[in-house]
Amino acid sequence: MNVFEAVKQSVTTRQAAERYGIKVNRNGMCVCPFHNDKNPSMKVDRRFYCFGCGATGDVIDFVSRLHGIGSREAALMLAQDFSIP
Repeated sequence: MNVFEAVKQSVTTRQAAERYGIKVNRNGMCVCPFHNDKNPSMKVDRRFYCFGCGATGDVIDFVSRLHGIGSREAALMLAQDFSIP
């Protein structure tokens, strides 16, 4: 299993969002970090989708976009931060 598969099986987008400081309400909604958002318009669970700007993807896409890094760097960052071998 490669790092991408390991991360996707182990970490949800919601867990990553909360880990990196994004407040998620009990319905799994949060303020989108990818556009000027005042009310929660992004749904985060295993994947994410913003009803405001249309941003979508998996946990690696989310972290890559949030930190402005490549997919490989995002996967490695998640693996380290969530202690995935």
